Amino acid sequence: MPTPRSDLGRRRLIAPLLATLTAAAALTACGSGDTGVSAADARTQAADLVKVLKLQDGAALGGDVTFKLGATLTLSGPSAANGESMRNAIELAAKQIKAAGGPTIEPSVKDIKGPDPVAAKQAASELASEGVPAKISSMGDGLGAMLADTDKNKILSLDGVGGAQVFTRGTKYFYGTREVAPSDAVPGALEWFKRTHPKARTVGLAGVDLGAQNAAIKADLTKKFAAAGLTFNGLWETASPSSQDFAGMISKIRKNPPDLLWVAFSGASPGAFAAQAKSAGLKSELVGIEFTQEAVKASKGVLDSDGFTFAMDYFDASAPANPLARLFADAYKKAYGQPADFYAANAYEETLMVWDLIRRVRAAGGDPADSAQLKAALEKEPAFASVYGGDAATVGTLKIDLATHGVASRPMGVFQYKDGKVKTLATYNVGGQEFRLAD
Repeated sequence: MPTPRSDLGRRRLIAPLLATLTAAAALTACGSGDTGVSAADARTQAADLVKVLKLQDGAALGGDVTFKLGATLTLSGPSAANGESMRNAIELAAKQIKAAGGPTIEPSVKDIKGPDPVAAKQAASELASEGVPAKISSMGDGLGAMLADTDKNKILSLDGVGGAQVFTRGTKYFYGTREVAPSDAVPGALEWFKRTHPKARTVGLAGVDLGAQNAAIKADLTKKFAAAGLTFNGLWETASPSSQDFAGMISKIRKNPPDLLWVAFSGASPGAFAAQAKSAGLKSELVGIEFTQEAVKASKGVLDSDGFTFAMDYFDASAPANPLARLFADAYKKAYGQPADFYAANAYEETLMVWDLIRRVRAAGGDPADSAQLKAALEKEPAFASVYGGDAATVGTLKIDLATHGVASRPMGVFQYKDGKVKTLATYNVGGQEFRLAD
């Protein structure tokens, strides 16, 4: 497992340190919200965390470091619940890290709204003025609006929502920590579609309007459609990221309906779209690029009754894949009273990545407040502990591709939600590798 570094393998396990932790340390505030984690829970979770990650030596964990971590999240608009779950996870991880004898991580959280380009630019400017060396970002760094500032201000940015989209390529300080939605998931999903719908031939897309970014994404996806032996029927309808009214779009789709329609929306929007598509009598097979309970609520019962198929790196809090995932899922449910979604899982994973980088820089005698040193540590060994993959006894691995700044591999699949349950239809990795239909 890549996360335990050489800087962490020189001395004994952290048990003696944990024994000396005080309730006050465990209760140290790590953000604007209250995680609801008691001192006893924080100590227990911290002990479990260091065991799962096989961390050693209290001095190497960075307990004398105070680290200001930026976060640019969708805290208002139709994706507000997703931004809130990310903030919850960041604060939970920060509290566990502090209780484990690690650094005091102080989140500075900014709202990028829908995302809205103006709000995203403002968030980037505020974090730069605060001098944060790193941030957890979302939506392809605010659908591209923050990318120039990310590099100009040298803020190491980890995006576990949009991933390293084609329009993020070339940004030096930006890294996508999940599959590129939907590009990385498309080949495997199309393989599933061909095997389960052998007479179907055409593909179209309804999704978010990304302005100047649309052309690059369209070229990428249509190339993948052709590589799969399917035909792009010319349908490429887009709407504002904050839109919940899809009547006009669906009217156009009905005039040129594809066999498979990618529903490339996030947050509550897939549910709203599915409900309106059913009302309009649209017959295309819908495949979403993500799934959340907010979409279920917005569908007004349609996703429960009719089902919803989606292709992504789905985090199943009811069946965690590995010990780290299990620790996180249990802690999140205990703290917030609801299961963690993939937004929360990815933000938690990224906060642990930041802690890993702080430890690496400290072990090399450097300054964790220097973003260039954090970036260099990432590039030297671009592998981290993950809540995805692995098995019941082994933590998963997240590995960054240094050429694309996206993930080199990521367990994902095609899933179906119906009547309160999610079942797996197929599994695969980036680009459709290791494809397997579910039993």
